[in-house]
Amino acid sequence: MKDLKAVFFDFDGTLVDSERFYFEAWKPILKQHFAVNLDFETWIQYFAGHTLARNILTMKELWGVDVKEEFMWKSTRENYANQDMLTIPLMPHARELIDFLVERDIQMGLVTSNFRPTVERMLEHYGLLQHFSWFVTREDVVNPKPNPTCYQKALLLSGFDTSEVVAVEDTATGSRAAYDAGLTCIAVTKQKAERDRLDFVNHLLFDLKEVNDLLR
Repeated sequence: MKDLKAVFFDFDGTLVDSERFYFEAWKPILKQHFAVNLDFETWIQYFAGHTLARNILTMKELWGVDVKEEFMWKSTRENYANQDMLTIPLMPHARELIDFLVERDIQMGLVTSNFRPTVERMLEHYGLLQHFSWFVTREDVVNPKPNPTCYQKALLLSGFDTSEVVAVEDTATGSRAAYDAGLTCIAVTKQKAERDRLDFVNHLLFDLKEVNDLLR
């Protein structure tokens, strides 16, 4: 891709295959406390890529569940700890794509609704932390995705123009944030529920190998 200087990556579901991990942590909480049988398709359609606060609103909209954020925060974090986040694998072809960008001297940033200690710990575990020049995480913005503020902040940190950067996302929520910030947005997902919502992105692909091929 001509004049490409940097790639901004989302994290969960884009670089790491974490959606099943989060689903498995939430499922028993909803079953035990609210008699809700959560399936993975519902998780992808309504919860993936959103903040905890937004997911709590979704629980109320879908099932009439009224729960405090503090309870869900504590319960989900306990389950995350019990499952060990370091067992989450990289997405297929993620390492090859990062290696390609390093070889081409294309810089990388991370723009995520996850928290910085979590993503830094996981990237360090994968041996990839040193390749990322900028981080915009949940702590850095008041209004998370789909608000474009996170990508606007990443652009300011990078010093690049929108024409020199692409964003790689996996959900409509994150893609909308990147697109509304004026970035070329590449969405990567095999989930039909997400693909049906991604008709506005610049490129809709199935995996990171296709991203690698596109950027060459």
